[in-house]
Amino acid sequence: MAGGSWPVGGGEVGAMLRAWSGAETPLGPPPQWPERLKSTLQLVLASPTPMVMFWGESGLLLYNDAYAVIAGAKHPAILGCNLLDAWPEVTELHDEVMRTVFAGGSPLSYRDLPLVLHRNGVAEDVWLNVDYSPIFGDSGAALGVLAVVTETTALVGAQRERDAAEQALRRREQQLAQVQKIGKVGGLEVDLRDGFRNRRSPEYLLIHGLPPEAEHESHEDWVRRIHPQERSMVESHFRETVSGTARDYQIEYRIVRPSDGAVRWISALAQIERDENDRAIRLIGAHLDITERKEAEAQQRLLMQELAHRVKNTLAMIQAIASQTLRGASSLEAANETFSARLAALSRAHDLLVAGQRANAPMAGIAESVVGLQGDAQRFTIGGPDLVVGPRPALALTLVLHELATNAVKYGALSNQTGRVALSWRVDEIEGVSHFRLRWQESGGPPVVAPSRRGFGSRLIERTFPSQGARSESAFLSTGLVFTLDAPLDALKDGDGENDPG
Repeated sequence: MAGGSWPVGGGEVGAMLRAWSGAETPLGPPPQWPERLKSTLQLVLASPTPMVMFWGESGLLLYNDAYAVIAGAKHPAILGCNLLDAWPEVTELHDEVMRTVFAGGSPLSYRDLPLVLHRNGVAEDVWLNVDYSPIFGDSGAALGVLAVVTETTALVGAQRERDAAEQALRRREQQLAQVQKIGKVGGLEVDLRDGFRNRRSPEYLLIHGLPPEAEHESHEDWVRRIHPQERSMVESHFRETVSGTARDYQIEYRIVRPSDGAVRWISALAQIERDENDRAIRLIGAHLDITERKEAEAQQRLLMQELAHRVKNTLAMIQAIASQTLRGASSLEAANETFSARLAALSRAHDLLVAGQRANAPMAGIAESVVGLQGDAQRFTIGGPDLVVGPRPALALTLVLHELATNAVKYGALSNQTGRVALSWRVDEIEGVSHFRLRWQESGGPPVVAPSRRGFGSRLIERTFPSQGARSESAFLSTGLVFTLDAPLDALKDGDGENDPG
């Protein structure tokens, strides 16, 4: 007959057991079960902790309401079933439990045990904390197994999410550190709540030439590293920014790096965290080594100044050429022809300067450019040592040689089919001073006649090397013109004065 007074309470599972007729299990009606089984099961049913019993060799499954939640959709069908029939997906585990705990009388314990259960009709990853203990009879033999079960699936999932987030954060930090290293960016943090407590990144230490133990260097150590010419200004700016209300901090300054004594430019960018009263709490920032940029800017400024100087000198040179050409020309047509030719020579000289280093030009290039403008290379003999000429002397020498070549084509050695020109230069020591000597010698041309007035080339030489000991001379020999130039070598290298050539 169904019904009975045992077990007492036990919630849903207790009510089911009281309604059993005895045909549900080989044990018969619940009130007639062995006393050890009843007493143990009564404790299980009264516990709020998920608990389950495996009774007898077949592991008859008896549990409480809390365990029914873990069983999911398998409840209530598995109540009173054999263990292996109830949970066939974890047969290996339960074989071990029955062999060790029931047959061997030894407890087993698992923490975050991973299982795949089919408790809701589909495979499901589940993690459990389980403690198995034997239920002994009066004779000392095990009558069953008691298991206290706690599902930790949610906790394990949350921990895995935290672990994944931490791993992602570590990867991000490693990537950020790599980016900082590649970009030469150093990170820093300053706790401003009570003085200045610093923390420097490895990249910061590398930029500033500091050892690893300087990670927490003092504020005073940082100040001492600032270039003496900027130290007071930089520290004052820092203190004023921190004591004010600004949340952004930015400055560029020089440091003297302790590791090698090198002067480096630093760009400091930071944000200041403040409390509700605008009191500075923390500064988070980055230091960037901008030395190369600063050097490039300085070089750019120098180039712009030099360009302005070149343009000024060129315009003055053109003015002088125009003035002298017009004064010596017999007609406007002749003036136009001479002026155009001289401008072409000036343009060729500028091409040489642009191709050179810092607006200098090789002497050999100057000579060859004149040959290309005014004659057949086969009729020239050119030779001299490797020599680099400064910007202003290069322009002047180009124009002088162009003038000589032009006159040779019109009146001298290049006006017939047999004449030749020998162009040479050398460097001699005269009383301990290096002198540049250039010689233009014509031969094989028609008889030459000395002009009645000084030529353009002579005046150009005087204006290019004023008061520097330069001399030029033209000898109109029966064999042809011989032009010589003698100037201190330093005048050719540095002869870029502000003197007006006109």
